[in-house]
Amino acid sequence: MAIVGAVIEGRYRVIRPIARGAVSTVYLAFDRYGTPYALKVFPAGYTARAEREWRIGQRLTHPNVNPVLARLDVEGRPAVLLAYAPGDRLSDWREAHPEADFLPVFRQLLSALAHLHQRGVVHRDVKPENLIVAQSGAARLIDFDLSGPVEERLPRLRLGTLGYLSPEEAGGGAPTPASDVYAAGVVLFWGLFGELPFVGSPAEVVQAHRERMPEPPPGARTDPALWHYLTRILAKAPTERFRDAGEALAALPNKAGSGGEPPEPQEV
Repeated sequence: MAIVGAVIEGRYRVIRPIARGAVSTVYLAFDRYGTPYALKVFPAGYTARAEREWRIGQRLTHPNVNPVLARLDVEGRPAVLLAYAPGDRLSDWREAHPEADFLPVFRQLLSALAHLHQRGVVHRDVKPENLIVAQSGAARLIDFDLSGPVEERLPRLRLGTLGYLSPEEAGGGAPTPASDVYAAGVVLFWGLFGELPFVGSPAEVVQAHRERMPEPPPGARTDPALWHYLTRILAKAPTERFRDAGEALAALPNKAGSGGEPPEPQEV
């Protein structure tokens, strides 16, 4: 059922799809005043996912977190209206800026996660595709339909993306703030070296997350302080990792050329 060209609730005209996730499609929409929005539409039957994103989004207010504005229904399908975050997914941004210092962007990711953790929320799917980086370098965390309270237990349900899965989640444990920290550490490894720390078949990647410590790629130049930080943020035991993103952010070493404070986020 196509919705391009439709006017939702008499206010938001759907222009075109701009992103596709595992179960959702995100469309660009404009209101009557020309203000852009992102409209995230789920298939019928995924109402709980849309409700979760809306409920979690209401708890978050931070310049590095993309706002969730409204819960809608679009031609019988559940949807959420989001602020439009200008820029590219971190995966595309990194490909277009291979020489750019990665730490300012990573610092903003930790800042966003610290905000979630302070409010008792775990993101559960930290990966480059879930961070939007604007041309200015300002970054926003997106996608909260898998997020949930720290105390929430979802038995026998593995969340997240395999390449960024924490050891405790790979072993069937519940995600915690320390699990988000581990996933952010994988993002940092990828941003610094251009590859994931563990590759192979799904079973091999799961086993590596649980048992192997990452090693620098052959020939890679590593800053000793930054590598020490990586070994802690990617520690196998949650108790040996940073407790949450706020602690990880406070411990992040300053690197020459890191640009100091992250750029101010753009207003939408």
